[in-house]
Parts: sequence; structure tokens; C-alpha cells
Amino acid sequence: MTPDELRTAQDLAMANPERLHLLARMLTHPAGRSSAADLVPSPGSRVADVRDDLAALVSVGLVAVVGQPAAPDAPDTSLYRVSSRGIARFGSAALAAPRRPGDATLDEHDHEALLARLTDTLSADFAATAGAGTVERLVRECYTSLGGQIGSRGQLPALTAWLATDRLAAMAEVTYGSPRDVLFVCVDNTGRSQIAAAVTRRLAGDRVRVRTAGIRPAAREDAMTETVLARRGLDGLVEFPRLLTDDVVRASGIIVTMGCGDACPVFPGRRYLDWPLADPAGRPLEEVERMVDDITDRVRALLAEIDTADGSVGVPPDAAPDAGPAVLPLWARPGWLARLTRRPWAGPRTTCDASGQRKAR
Repeated sequence: MTPDELRTAQDLAMANPERLHLLARMLTHPAGRSSAADLVPSPGSRVADVRDDLAALVSVGLVAVVGQPAAPDAPDTSLYRVSSRGIARFGSAALAAPRRPGDATLDEHDHEALLARLTDTLSADFAATAGAGTVERLVRECYTSLGGQIGSRGQLPALTAWLATDRLAAMAEVTYGSPRDVLFVCVDNTGRSQIAAAVTRRLAGDRVRVRTAGIRPAAREDAMTETVLARRGLDGLVEFPRLLTDDVVRASGIIVTMGCGDACPVFPGRRYLDWPLADPAGRPLEEVERMVDDITDRVRALLAEIDTADGSVGVPPDAAPDAGPAVLPLWARPGWLARLTRRPWAGPRTTCDASGQRKAR
């Protein structure tokens, strides 16, 4: 499938307005990943319908499956997150879609209206840990920060929703510093840290909360890194580059730095590791492939340490992070066009201490 054909398939998949609502719910989910049951819009809705919509969005690369693919005869326990492509292409339209009965459809180019709706949504979602004023301040801060980083103004509201949601979730966790909250940090947050995060998300599933950041985040993802990860079915698990902030460091129990250890703030009670890895930017594909293999081995070892520490059952040693998504691409299955448009609709619903470790000082 060519890039143009993929875009056409994505447009077709998103012609169903229910899927805009689905993306919006995923984009502002505090956990950063969601099950089909988490995303049911109302008590009268069917989980099976949500699962069908998610399968369609996974198939065209707008949503990614977190964790190992489930066995065909196993109960569906899959977790999902919006891919960076999904945020870029349809995130702002998803925020503009009505979330509740009586809501208006906003103009996706009206950023003030979108930010106001986002602030209301997050204020309700995080009412137990953040006041409305804190939420509004953080939303504005994320919007301004991203505005100085990227050139595409159209993506700003959706990226703001993603970043503000994650930072609010991190603020709610600042007293914990769980070893199952892992932060990967590099310079531009497009190569090493993204590879490590994608591999960890695939291998660990919901056993580990993964975040990434950069001390000087780039304006866009690294094309070669995405190419290599795409060959392993992991490209949907990377995210847009983000700036390292104190709140995500405080929320993390393990901080892994890659070429920027001295720039990372140190908080007591956290475990700091430094992985001396070269930056994949500008390197040939074969070298990046070897880097991914190296990082995968390091991630496996780290997950084994985490699981051993609390006696949990970890990922099997031979489980491959490149097993690909749990759902085959729609275009690889017979009748994919019919499946893409299977659900009828008539508009939006109105009812709804190892070597390299640094000590905290």
C-alpha cells in the first residue's frame, strides 16, 4: 500500500464520527493506554462495537496495540493508545467533535475553543488531584511550549491534549516514584529514548508505565528510527518528542538517560541508569537495526530486574517485541473494505546497582 492509499484508507476509517469520539477519549485517558471496556461511551453501548472500531483504527495505523499480541482464542485484554500519526491527522478534529449530548461541534481551527473544551474535560478527569486553575495553567503552558517547538499549527491542540494529560497524570503520581514507572531520556527524544519506550511498551504491556523526554526535543520524529521500528511492528508505539520536565522525573521510579545524564534533575528515592548509546540520527539502516537490538536486550534485562524485585511474572525470555500488532492490517485481509464500513451510522450519537547506575544525591 502506497502512502496515498494509506491516507485514503485512514480517511475512510475516520468517516464514522463515532471514531472521532473514540480518539478523543483515548487522547485524554489518564493512564495513557485504554482497553475497549474503558472506552465505552455510555452504559448502553456495546464493548463489541468499540472493539470493532479499534480494530479498524489499528489496521490503518491510527491506533497502536500496547503489549504482546493476544492469542486468537484468548480473551481480549488488549490495550490501545493513539499513535503519533493518529494525533497528527485526526487529533484536532477529535477534540472538536461533541463529547456529550448538547455539545456543539467546534471549528478545529479555533484553538481557543478547543483549549477551553480540553480544560473542562481534564478538569473533570483530574478533579481529585488538580484544581481547574492548575489544569488551565498547565494546558496553556503545554500549548505555548509546543508552539515554539513545532511548525504545524494545526496539530497544536491535539498535541497539547496528549501532553497536558500525561503531565497531569504525572503530577498525580509525584509521591510514588514506583519502579514500574520508567522514564527514558535522550537529547532530542527522537531516537534512543523512543526506541526504548516502544520496545518496553510492547514487551511489558500494562505492567510498566513508560514515558520519554528530551533535553532539546526535536520538531518531529526521526524518519530512520520510525522505518526500523515499522519493520518490527513498533512504529505506532513512539510518540511526539517532548521536553523533559520535573513532573515526569518525579513521577518515575527509574530514569534511564542516554547521552544526557548530567542534564537530568535528580530526586531522592529514584533509580538512575545511564546507557551509553550512540545517537541513531544520520546513521545507515543496518547500524540503527543493531542499535535497536542492543536497546531491546537492555530493556529485557531491566524488565527482568523489575519483575524479580517484586516477584512478578515477567515477559517470557523468548517473547519478541517485533511480533507486530494484534490485528492484521485491514488491507491484508479479505473483504477489508467492507469491514471498514461495516458499522452503520447517521451522524454523532446523542446518547451516550548495575554498571552505569547513578545514585540520587
